[in-house]
Amino acid sequence: MKLTTRFLLILLGIAVLPLLLSVSWNIYQYNSSVATYFELHKSMARLSAVNVDEWFLHVNRNLAFLYEVENPLQARKVDESKVVHQAVRINSDIMSLSMLGKDGKEEFYLQSEKVRSDRPLASFAVDLSSRARDSGLVTSGNPVCFSSHAYFPLAYPLVDGRVVVFHFSMNSLLEKINSQHAGRSGKVFLADGQGRPLPCQNVEGLSYTPEDLKKIFRANGRNSTLSAFRLAGEDHSGAYSAVDKLDWAAVSLQSEDELYGKQRKSILVFSLLTVAILAVTLFVVFLISNRIIRPINNMMSGVKQFLKEKSLKSVIPQEGWPEIKSLVGVLNRLMLELQAYRAFQLNQIVEEKGKAQALIETIPDGVLLLDDRGGLIYSNRISLRLLGIPKMSAEVMIPRSVKNEAFLTALTETMASKEKYFTTELEAPLSSETSTTQKSFRIISSQFQLTTLKKPGRVLIFRDISAEKEIEKAKEEFFHMITHDMRAPLSTLQGYTEMLMKKIPPSPTTDKYLKSMLYSSRRLRGMIDDILNTTKLERGTMTMQLDTVDGGALVTRVRENHEPVAGPKNIKLVELVPPAKINFTGDPILLERVITNLIGNSLKFTPSGGTITLSCSETAEEICFVVEDTGPGIPEDKRLSIFEKYSQLEEHKSMGFGLGLAMCRMTVDLHKGRIWVDSVVGKGSKFTFTVSKRLAVPPPPPPAPPPPPAPAS
Repeated sequence: MKLTTRFLLILLGIAVLPLLLSVSWNIYQYNSSVATYFELHKSMARLSAVNVDEWFLHVNRNLAFLYEVENPLQARKVDESKVVHQAVRINSDIMSLSMLGKDGKEEFYLQSEKVRSDRPLASFAVDLSSRARDSGLVTSGNPVCFSSHAYFPLAYPLVDGRVVVFHFSMNSLLEKINSQHAGRSGKVFLADGQGRPLPCQNVEGLSYTPEDLKKIFRANGRNSTLSAFRLAGEDHSGAYSAVDKLDWAAVSLQSEDELYGKQRKSILVFSLLTVAILAVTLFVVFLISNRIIRPINNMMSGVKQFLKEKSLKSVIPQEGWPEIKSLVGVLNRLMLELQAYRAFQLNQIVEEKGKAQALIETIPDGVLLLDDRGGLIYSNRISLRLLGIPKMSAEVMIPRSVKNEAFLTALTETMASKEKYFTTELEAPLSSETSTTQKSFRIISSQFQLTTLKKPGRVLIFRDISAEKEIEKAKEEFFHMITHDMRAPLSTLQGYTEMLMKKIPPSPTTDKYLKSMLYSSRRLRGMIDDILNTTKLERGTMTMQLDTVDGGALVTRVRENHEPVAGPKNIKLVELVPPAKINFTGDPILLERVITNLIGNSLKFTPSGGTITLSCSETAEEICFVVEDTGPGIPEDKRLSIFEKYSQLEEHKSMGFGLGLAMCRMTVDLHKGRIWVDSVVGKGSKFTFTVSKRLAVPPPPPPAPPPPPAPAS
């Protein structure tokens, strides 16, 4: 994407996007408001139609007195004049009443004094009475208006052929209808089936074409909305609802300018502002493109050419705003100085490369430098000789090009490792002109970041550790020889001590000394056994003497053996007795050494007044032994390494050989179990090891066959 395009998109996002969001929000609000306004006018139109229906029902109830006049089942003839006068007096909405005979002549006529008319109201309903007599149905006519009073005509045909013509007052109904309106320009009125407004309404401003409203009634049914309806030369919107009992409709309208004129103007203003800002943005982008972006592109092209050709062929032209010109001048000067510096550095690099090569060739280790694909970057002669590679070339790939099979296998594993630092050891034969010797090597692999910043490269070092192996072997043989030579005199010392404990009469002082001597001899015997057992376990020559072991009795025996040491140190030995007897298969002597080593370590490091707790428990799959103390604890980064051979914490280097926990780990592995430590520095450690229940006691050997019978003499 070009820089100009990025600037355009950024400026559009900063300037135009908020306006577009505002326009979208206004349009959303406009649509929501229109829907709300239409619902409001629908509700007002329905309410007005309901008011008309209720008023018409009230009118029908006012006709109930005619039942007394026309009831043919009455036993005596009623005084019709009296009944009519009484009904008119009770029903104040009856403004006039005219009873016409069968021949159409008026029998009597009543009219309220409230009527302000030059002639009787009945004279306006002559056609109405004829239609009612011909149809035999109650017939309503068009309302009439006199002196701002509206009258609703209604003709009621009697069963004997006469017709009663009523005029009811509509003032209360029209006042209620006209009082309902929305906003300043809102109007609610009643229209007949032809779309004409009923007389005597507040018709100020109701100048419209009734035929248009009639078409809307016919097209949209009994209830619908009105939009862009021209009223007094202005667009109105609203709704109408038909009256159920009469051929009328209640119409609610309001000026569109009042309804959503402001929102329309707001949308228009925001739209124009968006267009204006878009134009300004394009102008700004064009200006920036000429004054900033083009000079920047020239600088980028010049720098790329400099990096490609390693020299500055031509300077970058200075153009644009003063600051950009200054930047171009500084960049030209910088590239010229880099060109001069590079020429100087090349000589230095060649010199340093010669020094590094001489140094690497003199060290006794083989060194390989590889890229991310295993390609050979650099190698000294020793590594090429070890791997069987004739010479260093671009076609050499590690490990594919390695000829020595032992190194090929080890390097395949090394190159597959994802770790930054990786070591492995191997035995490899090395051939010379006269003989072939077996050597031990350690391969050290370390990753580094290539200058391309893509993937890590790798440094490989091949170190001859044959001398180290010989020293370690000699040390093992020395330990083995000493331990064998020490066992005989130590057994004698231990035996005479046990004999003295039996022969000398008991006394507190004597018992204390003899128990201490016996414990020390047993401890020394255990250390000797650890050395021998460790050697056997490492070589795989250890044979377990499997037998049925009582876990609780084993813990008790170890605790009792260490009481002579724990007492003088004021350390409390606590044994958690299991609820039931725990029997399993294992080597009791080896397991006793494991627990002894763990409790011996705890006694070394637990301060006076501390506590050491021993326990034994079982699960469905294994037996679990725990030795927990209140000593100084073990740091988290040392909790795995302490189980390695000759590994000790730095502050405890003078307190043993570092074989005890290593022997414990190998013994537990032999019993198909696990060993670990949980510790909190300053609060204590909890050593736990398990023994699998799947070990089985080997069957007893078969009995020897009987000797053959002696030959007969």
